[in-house]
Amino acid sequence: MDLTLTWDLFVIVFFAVIMTYSFIIGKHESVKIIIASYISVVAVQGIGNLLARISTSDPLFSMMGITIDITLLSTTKLVLFVAAVIFLAVRGGFEIEFKREPGGSVDLVLTGIFGFATAGLLLSTLLTYVADVPILSKTIAETASIATIIQGSQLMAAMITYQDLWFAGPALLVLATGFIGKEQS
Repeated sequence: MDLTLTWDLFVIVFFAVIMTYSFIIGKHESVKIIIASYISVVAVQGIGNLLARISTSDPLFSMMGITIDITLLSTTKLVLFVAAVIFLAVRGGFEIEFKREPGGSVDLVLTGIFGFATAGLLLSTLLTYVADVPILSKTIAETASIATIIQGSQLMAAMITYQDLWFAGPALLVLATGFIGKEQS
């Protein structure tokens, strides 16, 4: 079997790993990771914007010859995002409990859907940081780093084309889950 590494293979493996992890940790912890991801996206985007603003306008950095290039800023955002998600999920101090539990096979399906949505949210966020564009930017496909990736990968092109859905989907799923199931006693 001839297996070549492609971006499509990367997307498939990324989704498989995140979905498998979601089944291991369960529905409640999957939702916790989704919430931690949203918090991390906002925090890291704000920190990145602040670093970019300080590095271009602060005379102290200019005098010392310190500049923050796009690659360094993108890498910093990626590292901060991963660290923030892990920290919030492990040590964030919040627990998820559904008052309405569907139970049975519906729980299994929800866990899989949450895993799929989490993978889409995480990968879409990582692509946004690699492109060094604002969250939900319509110009992400035009950046040099992303344009070369999507030329050879239909799955990456779908990730970029439907980035709005990847960002909104997990939140909508969490909202919809509140309407499913029976009230616990």
